[in-house]
Amino acid sequence: MRKFILLLLVALLLPLLISCQVFAEDECLDFTLPAWPDYLPELQGWKVTVYSPGREAVEDFYEVGPGAKKMALRLDKNIPCGISVKPLTQNLFFKPAGTIYPYSRKITWSGGYAAHLYKIIPQSSNFNWERLLEALENSDPSYNPWLLDSQQLLQAIAWHNFNANKLKLSNVLIIPLDFDVFCSYVPENQAFRQNKSLSVIKGKPQLFALEDFGLIISASSAKNISLDFISMPIFKEEL
Repeated sequence: MRKFILLLLVALLLPLLISCQVFAEDECLDFTLPAWPDYLPELQGWKVTVYSPGREAVEDFYEVGPGAKKMALRLDKNIPCGISVKPLTQNLFFKPAGTIYPYSRKITWSGGYAAHLYKIIPQSSNFNWERLLEALENSDPSYNPWLLDSQQLLQAIAWHNFNANKLKLSNVLIIPLDFDVFCSYVPENQAFRQNKSLSVIKGKPQLFALEDFGLIISASSAKNISLDFISMPIFKEEL
């Protein structure tokens, strides 16, 4: 009887011991940070958020100094998680960079959009996040993934009918502008400096920044455009 009870205890405790060992296995990994253009407002640092939807939607926050080219994170080994890296400026206007571990350890601006989607879609969807990261990173430098219809894209991911065509921008107008503004998606600023034009979603007001105030651009066509200057708010969440 005593032997039976001992075997029963071992049978009950062994899975717990194994699972604890699995979850306790983590590693310290280096991630490369994107360069911050010197023509943008001063960078004060980075706010790093790690989303682990497979482990009760845990969110861990870190801060990294403005001069860092790399950062180290201690993560559960090979357990997928989204990493969002928000540039800290005076008004927190700019979109985050990011990636999805373990598929990439390179923090990119396009990867910030992928991490944004990963936060919403549960890990159990079995979506090929590596494929999405590669597609976004290999796109044209002027391509802004934040102009995509996110709800439509999330639906395609959830229903397992995602393809490259889902990443094509629609209802986007090119608006010429004869004065300087800042775009919230960092790579788009270089394109604007070269051709003095902005991409906006047709019929949807979009916010751009100047040194001391904001600019809302609304356009129903390339010729029907309105510009409204506002006091620049301080953002606490993603735009």
